[in-house]
Amino acid sequence: MHTKQRKFDRVLTDFFRRNLNLFFVVGISLLTLVIRNEFRGWQSGDYLLHLLPWAEYLESHGGFAGIASGPPNCDYPVTYQYILAFLTYLPASYLAKIKVVSVFFDFVSAAFVMLIVREIGGYSKKSYVPWLAYALALLIPTPILNSAAWAQSDSIYTAFLVITLYFLIREKYPQAFIAFGLAFSFKLQAVFFFPVFLLLYLKNRKFSLLHFLIIPAVIAVLSLPALIIGKPLAEIFSVYIGQIQSYQKTTLNFPNMYFFLPDLHWQFAVPGILLTVALILTLYYLLLKRERVVLMGGTLLEVSLLTIMICAYCLPSMHQRYLFTGDILAVIYLFTRRERPYIPLLIWLISVNGYLWYLYGFGPLVEQRYLAMAYLWLMVLIARDLVFQPLNTLQTLKEDNTPDSA
Repeated sequence: MHTKQRKFDRVLTDFFRRNLNLFFVVGISLLTLVIRNEFRGWQSGDYLLHLLPWAEYLESHGGFAGIASGPPNCDYPVTYQYILAFLTYLPASYLAKIKVVSVFFDFVSAAFVMLIVREIGGYSKKSYVPWLAYALALLIPTPILNSAAWAQSDSIYTAFLVITLYFLIREKYPQAFIAFGLAFSFKLQAVFFFPVFLLLYLKNRKFSLLHFLIIPAVIAVLSLPALIIGKPLAEIFSVYIGQIQSYQKTTLNFPNMYFFLPDLHWQFAVPGILLTVALILTLYYLLLKRERVVLMGGTLLEVSLLTIMICAYCLPSMHQRYLFTGDILAVIYLFTRRERPYIPLLIWLISVNGYLWYLYGFGPLVEQRYLAMAYLWLMVLIARDLVFQPLNTLQTLKEDNTPDSA
């Protein structure tokens, strides 16, 4: 009897150890779902003032048919309106349905975070490290608060941007352009990532200028259903312009450079946009001049993260949520620059500080001007590493002392 019991225990423990990654992933996924479920009843101001009225309008006007005439004052693209229209045909409350969609894309992002960490680190499928990245992407506060509490849609376009980065690292460029087109079709803020394509085109020269046409092609295809339903073409694309013009404040509680300036949107908006272009142009100029910097793997991740951070720091009218993609990329950064764990930690603190204040009136945990200074310091550190201590360098340049191009 004891022999049979020991044999059974050995078989059971061997099975558990052989499938440890699977058990971990299932366990973490379920736990993070339970955590998110605790926020199921929270109704944010954005949900009550915008998302719920939009969904109710579509329901009262025939679901998808309602896209032709509305919803009124909807500043989200038609791709998200398709989702809201689809939800009108399903049971359950709109609060629950909208949050389920956003939470689903949290998991999509986490899955591709895992794949990117595996790709950059060269880990085997049996390695536990990529799965730790998957778990962390689901456990950091901002995705939980953004999707499960706020019912926002940032997880959707961010998921497609993470997919874009994955395909760029794999050098599958048509797929990357398609994924970016999907991201942009959901949210204007996806444009923060677009300069990375330009840098890759100039630096690596591995795809054609014609590949850029994939982006408008994807947007055009996704706009066709709305056109067929009867929505005017001008209304489909005026949403993007409306998002730019909607908020006449230099910052909407996001700790960027405008915390050091008067709230005069008319005075600082254009200079802020030009400064953003100038900083990205300078960074890319240095990366193009330094031959030892190879845009692949971890270096490509850092360029993407820093580009998004520059946009959020210098552009006017930034919301608390507009570093959301940076929060997710910071998870990958933690596994590629292990000597700098404080960088992703500070990035997450910068974001969650604004989330807690908006959603619950709590805080701020840290005064916003201090966070704005810390944010600037983080960008300087990442830029210095990129230019002078890149993660990926040409092997030939490691072996000799060939100087950088002048």
